[in-house]
Amino acid sequence: MSAADIVAILRALATVPIAWVILSGLRDVALGIFLVAALTDAVDGWLARRTGSLGPRGEFLDPIADKVLVVGTLLALTVAGTGWPVTAVTILVALREGLVTILRARALSSGIALPADVIAKAKTVIEMVGVALIIVDGRPWAVLGAGLIGIAFLIGLATLPRYFTPRLA
Repeated sequence: MSAADIVAILRALATVPIAWVILSGLRDVALGIFLVAALTDAVDGWLARRTGSLGPRGEFLDPIADKVLVVGTLLALTVAGTGWPVTAVTILVALREGLVTILRARALSSGIALPADVIAKAKTVIEMVGVALIIVDGRPWAVLGAGLIGIAFLIGLATLPRYFTPRLA
């Protein structure tokens, strides 16, 4: 397992303390942990390129870690009672990311790698900024954050055809 893979796994695992501090009402602490975890998305890619450890495992782990971080944090925010806009985007994002994860796993089991493209990376950045704004905890920020996540969701929908290639049928 490469250093980049370990960083991606740690990003996913950061969701547990983030959720715990959100549910404990410690939004500032949650924001700090979330921002550090979100920044590791760039770190693992840099490490993989620098160490020559790019490969199917990392191409699968990296987006999974992103999905766990974003969806897990949104679920904690929903449980904490952030409001209906956050609940709505949480449901939409969880459904889309669940579908993409299933399709990625199916592709990988068929020997087809689906590395993240520029559009997918932009979607992830927009989602993470949106989640950070929701964590800030204030109505205008939460609504803006939910709006950004809604935009990221629409971008994500536009990328879905990529996962339904004839090679996967």
